Amino acid sequence: MLREQSSIVKRVGSRPQTTILNVFELTGVALFTGKIVRCRFLPALPDTGIVFRRIDLLDKPCIQARASSVVSTPRCTVIGQNGISVQLVEHLLSAVYGLGIDNLIVEIDGPEVPIFDGSSKQFVQSFIEAKTVSLAAQKPIFKLVEPLEVMSNGTVVRASVADELSFSYLLHYDAKGVLEHQDYVLKFNTDRYTRQVSSCRTFSSYEEIQPLLEKGFIKGGSLENGIIVKEGRVLNEGGLRFSNEMARHKVLDMIGDLCLIGFDVIASYHGDKSGHSQTTKLAQMIEEKVLEWVHQTPQSVQEWAHIQ
Repeated sequence: MLREQSSIVKRVGSRPQTTILNVFELTGVALFTGKIVRCRFLPALPDTGIVFRRIDLLDKPCIQARASSVVSTPRCTVIGQNGISVQLVEHLLSAVYGLGIDNLIVEIDGPEVPIFDGSSKQFVQSFIEAKTVSLAAQKPIFKLVEPLEVMSNGTVVRASVADELSFSYLLHYDAKGVLEHQDYVLKFNTDRYTRQVSSCRTFSSYEEIQPLLEKGFIKGGSLENGIIVKEGRVLNEGGLRFSNEMARHKVLDMIGDLCLIGFDVIASYHGDKSGHSQTTKLAQMIEEKVLEWVHQTPQSVQEWAHIQ
């Protein structure tokens, strides 16, 4: 028998689960390896969740996109199981969450999701074209009833009790120009996410990124897939898509990392100079409490990887 409340979350309703209607493929450059990667997106059965399948490896092993699957956060979010991993999953997962997709198989022929333009725009456009359909099974909706936070080296990510879902971020660096101070608040719904967040690109300072490029750590990086700032000035032709595009991208990343909870948890999520490490830790804390509520742990991902 299921409880209505754990120590920090309570169930407040349910909604139909979803998946995509049509299969589609995307091909793009991987940011870190510089290689061309192909992804194939397939519908999935209820309770599958989001599953990555490494079709380039023997037996095509699967990785469940859950907070408990996070293995590292080196400038991106990496998930893995049994020694097999996929990195840079956050932009794709942000689109998945933003459009309310619950069940999906992502076949990928390498260890890294393509970067495209550094935002979630390509994923969102493709998911919209593929269409989303409701399934017969229901998915519980939860609400946070006690605040949580993760603090580390002057950064914080916080989940506060709220009646509506929102995401916000405060960005402030010891620098002049566009990186000195930005903030953004998203009162979440799919339309606002699509119009105001999904096209916002990842970013870096020239001083930070140039040594990494020279050492070959970012083989696929260019002005085509991220914003570069040098001495407070944006180097990309055309400038920023929004005056606070960097803060909006941080919200995009936050949504992608919190997608790993695997459930809808209504709260007000806020980051202050935080990154993937802090947000995925928060996601793990919430996931643990939600799974306490449902009195179960995730099934074997191999059992869930049903291909239509």
